[in-house]
Amino acid sequence: MNELKINAIIQDLSNSLQTRSYDRFVSYFTENAIFEIPFTVNGGAVIKGKENIKKHFDNVQQNPLTKLIEIESVYTKIYHCADDLTVTVEYFTKGKSLATNEAFKIQSSIALIQFDASGIVYYKDFPNTLGIAQKAGVLSQLAATWIN
Repeated sequence: MNELKINAIIQDLSNSLQTRSYDRFVSYFTENAIFEIPFTVNGGAVIKGKENIKKHFDNVQQNPLTKLIEIESVYTKIYHCADDLTVTVEYFTKGKSLATNEAFKIQSSIALIQFDASGIVYYKDFPNTLGIAQKAGVLSQLAATWIN
């Protein structure tokens, strides 16, 4: 896979996040891919296999907190590593809170992504969950989900 193809995939991943088309997002993962979120409320998650990654995003789609913001755009900065199959991606989200109607723009995530010839084999996501929740005006609702 070359740099142009990787850039095109990253652009489509960004578009998929913008439109919340998680099935399209997951379609770029290989069957044995790994999706890792090292910092979560529960101490981190390592999700193995495309089917399990899809289940994870099905759950994200159902999370009520995701319905509290309107995403206007998601755009990226891509940094290619020397091996040509690894990239670091900064995701930026522009949107508004549906609770307060206030607009926001924030660096929403940083991801380390490794490819092989057929797609994504490893995706390590560092989401800015608290920052997004604060900008969207839903930090207290997010914190309330952590109780119990």
